[in-house]
Amino acid sequence: MEDSKIIFITHPYYGVNNPNNNFRIYKTNKNGKWYYIQCKNKEHYRKELKKYICGFYEYSRDEKKAYCSMFEYYLGSKKDKEIMDRNKMYREEMAMLKDGTYIKDNQVQSMQKSWANYLENSNVQLAVLSLNQDYVDKNINIKKLQTEVATTILPKLFNYCGYDKPEKNLEWIVSLHCDRVNNYHFHIAWIEKRKSYKLKSNKLEYRRKLHLTTDENNFFKRQVGLSIERSKLYRPALIKLNKELKELQNYFDPKDINFTLKNISDLDLEEDIIRLGYLLNKIRNTNKKYIKYGSLPRSGIGKDIRSLTKEIKNKIFDNNKELQLSRQKVNESIKKLNSIFLSIDKRNNISNVGFEKAFNNKIIKEKIKKSNNYILNAIVNNALYTYNNKIYTNKIKLEDIINEMALSIYKNDYKGKYKGYQKPIRLQILNNHFKYGIYQNKSKITNALNRLSKEAEKSAEKFYEMFYENNNNSVEL
Repeated sequence: MEDSKIIFITHPYYGVNNPNNNFRIYKTNKNGKWYYIQCKNKEHYRKELKKYICGFYEYSRDEKKAYCSMFEYYLGSKKDKEIMDRNKMYREEMAMLKDGTYIKDNQVQSMQKSWANYLENSNVQLAVLSLNQDYVDKNINIKKLQTEVATTILPKLFNYCGYDKPEKNLEWIVSLHCDRVNNYHFHIAWIEKRKSYKLKSNKLEYRRKLHLTTDENNFFKRQVGLSIERSKLYRPALIKLNKELKELQNYFDPKDINFTLKNISDLDLEEDIIRLGYLLNKIRNTNKKYIKYGSLPRSGIGKDIRSLTKEIKNKIFDNNKELQLSRQKVNESIKKLNSIFLSIDKRNNISNVGFEKAFNNKIIKEKIKKSNNYILNAIVNNALYTYNNKIYTNKIKLEDIINEMALSIYKNDYKGKYKGYQKPIRLQILNNHFKYGIYQNKSKITNALNRLSKEAEKSAEKFYEMFYENNNNSVEL
C-alpha cells in the first residue's frame, strides 16, 4: 500500500449491546503496535469504551499519564503547540461535523454525553483516510476536500453501506491532521443515533457487522479519488458527456431543424407511430395534452405501449446514420470516464478487486436514463399528436399504399437474386407493373409519404409547445 495515493483504514468498536460483541478494547503501545484489553463483561467493556471514546475517566495529576479522549485527540490536544503552529493546525478549524461546520470547545461536553448514549447500541466506526500531499495539492485545496468528505462523500458511503437517511440518523466527525511529511490524513468517526441500517427485509436495525466490506472500502476510496481529480480530469470528461447527450437529444427536439420525427418516410414506421398514438389515446387523461413515458402503466396496455415505443426508437436509430454517430460519441465519452475510473483505481491498488465501470456509475446512469426518457417522451407525444390531428388519415391514398406494397413485394421476392442484373430487372418489373397505371413517370415512383414532411413541419410548432410542457423539468443534465 506504500505507493497508494489514497489509503483508508477502519478501526471500529462494537456497540455495548451488539450480540456479536467480543468485549475487546484495542489500543497501541509506544512503539505503535496494537494490543487489546479483554474486558470481563459488558459493564467492564462499557466503562473502557466510554473512557476511550468519550473521555469519561478520572483525570491524572500527571499530565503525561493523562488519558486523551477521541474528541480531544481530533482537536489536536495530544500535539505540541510548536507542531500545531508549524503545520498551521488550529484547534477551532480541525474537526468538522456533517454540516461542514467545525466543532467548538463548548460543544465537546454535550457531544461526549450524546455519543456515550449512542454507544449502548451502535458500533462506533473509527477510520483514517491518508493522502499523498503532493497528489492532493496538485488537484484540490485540502480544506475544500475536507468539506467534500464531510458533507458529500461520507453520506454517499453510508447510503452505499445500507444506512437509511444518514444525514438524519447518523453523526460523524472528519478531523484534518497535517503534521507528517508529505501527508494529509483525516481522522473519521461515525455512529448511529438510532436504528437506521436496512436489513434484507427492509426493517431498520443497528448495524451488527463490524468492519466495512472490501467493496464498501473501495467505494469510499474511489469517491475521494474522483473528488480530488474532478477539476482536472473527471469534470471535463463529464462536461463532454453532457454535451454529447445534449446533441443526441436535439434530434428529438421539435424546434430543431433536424427534428427526426418530422422526417420519417418509412411506411412501416409511420404505421407503428399511428398505432402507438391509437394506444396512447386510449389511456390519456383528457385533461392533459401530453403523456410522460415514465408514468405509463407497467402492465396491460401500458406494457404494450412501452414495448412499441422502444421498438420505434430502435427502428429510428437503425435507419439514421447521424443518430448512430451521435450515440457512438456518447459511448466514447463514457469510455473516457471509464478510463479515468480505472486509472484512479490503479493508483490506489484496488484494480485487482474490479473497478466500478462508468456505465454502472450512479451519476452517469441517471444522465443516460434522463436522456433516454427525453427521447421516449418525444416519441410518445409525437405519436399522440399525430394520431389526434389525423395528419395521415386525410393524406394517404389507396394508390400510395398499393405502390408501397408493390415495392415491398419486389424487394422480398428478388432479394439476393440475379446479382449484377438487379437494377435492369427492377426497372423492367416496375415498368411492367405501372405501365397501365398513373405512375408512368419513374420520378413519381418514390415513397409517397415524403409529401407528408411539409405537413409535419406545420405541426412541429404546436407539438413543440406540448412537448416542452412535458419536459421542462426533466431534460437538464
